Amino acid sequence: MKTFVTCILCATAVQSFSLAPSTSRLPRVKSELYASLTNDESNSSSPFPPNQSTTRRSALQTFLTVATVSSTLPAFADEANSIHISAQWSAVDGLNSLDEGKKFVSFDTSAYRAMMDDPARTPFFEKAIIERLNSVPGGPESQTVLDLGTGPFALFAIIAAQAGAGKVYAIEANREAVISARANIKKLGFEDIIEVIEGFSNEITLPNNDKADFAVAEIIGSVATEEGAYATILDAQRLVKDPSNKANWIPSRVQTYAAPASYTLHNLFQPPAFDWTKLNGEPVRFNCRDEGLQLLSNPVLVEDVCFADIKANSKIEKNLKFVVDGERIEDNTSSLYEEFRRARLSKKEAESMAKTTASSVTGIALWPRLLLDGGETIQVNSRKFPDGGHQKSHWQTVLPIMNDLPVPVKAGDEINVDLNFDVSPDVLKPPSYRIDADIISK
Repeated sequence: MKTFVTCILCATAVQSFSLAPSTSRLPRVKSELYASLTNDESNSSSPFPPNQSTTRRSALQTFLTVATVSSTLPAFADEANSIHISAQWSAVDGLNSLDEGKKFVSFDTSAYRAMMDDPARTPFFEKAIIERLNSVPGGPESQTVLDLGTGPFALFAIIAAQAGAGKVYAIEANREAVISARANIKKLGFEDIIEVIEGFSNEITLPNNDKADFAVAEIIGSVATEEGAYATILDAQRLVKDPSNKANWIPSRVQTYAAPASYTLHNLFQPPAFDWTKLNGEPVRFNCRDEGLQLLSNPVLVEDVCFADIKANSKIEKNLKFVVDGERIEDNTSSLYEEFRRARLSKKEAESMAKTTASSVTGIALWPRLLLDGGETIQVNSRKFPDGGHQKSHWQTVLPIMNDLPVPVKAGDEINVDLNFDVSPDVLKPPSYRIDADIISK
């Protein structure tokens, strides 16, 4: 089933709009979990008014009575012929930490299971691990493997052990995950090969000052650096025998791609009834199959981190120019029209809504791509590569709501973007992100 949205991760709540079970990579959040498109009046952080139905059809019908998009979209200023939009957020805003006073991204069991069961992820990691173990003259048994963030299932540590690795060190900071991982390892009979070490990787050394031949580090966020991969890998260089060799890191390179995007519900629910500013910059996070988000331009690479050549300078500043693609608008309009018609809107209503939504910008969408092996031939794409099309993934597409109202665009309009990402080398300092954009009507 197609879904228009999955969830909004905001400073004090998750608003879930999914019409089907989500397999997204969902961080553990504070206890205020809302399962419907409603506003708990006791929680002023919710951007939504009371008594709004969660069903797709009633959401669409609500649009007809609550918001008239064509009359409320912002007009371009006559002089500047442009509109400025922006958003900023921290990777862990609104997330619980495992240790009071420490902030980092963590996950519940269902999210770990979604990662493990992702057919676009796990088989490729398994292939990369096995190929790396079999690539050396001494064979797999000569290899010591480091698994950073092993999780409750110790999945990659067990894959390495099953493939014949001589020794595996599995590091995990979450106490509950450590207990689960050790139980799982014992159940499978690998306790003599896999040693689980509890703690943050930057706070431990390997027994007897041992070093790993290669490391597996699936600590990649939906913005590639948001789970602390940058700081973790920078520090973990000391735990690997030859950290400058790309073959000694799985993944060897992680990337984030970006493109301007429209968002269906941003068009459907608008002020004064709906106040998107209450998200305080926190982005909406989509299942990558969710056609409620549509890209308006070809994707551009914005983060590119090679684990073998990671630098202490963690500032990422980029200036990008996107041109709104007329063919994408046409395709998006057609896709949205069919979806609206399936929701039993009239042809006239569906045509109007599809055209308006497909010709609007909500913000700059972000999603990850992983190159697993040293030769960069084993790839994991959360969205289709290179066009950014929809597909199944446990990773999400991240879309900050960069303006209270969606901004109307047409083919040929320019979107000039300034990216400022601060991915600190300090593992306890959460990454922060800022995006500014000027939409110029041509």
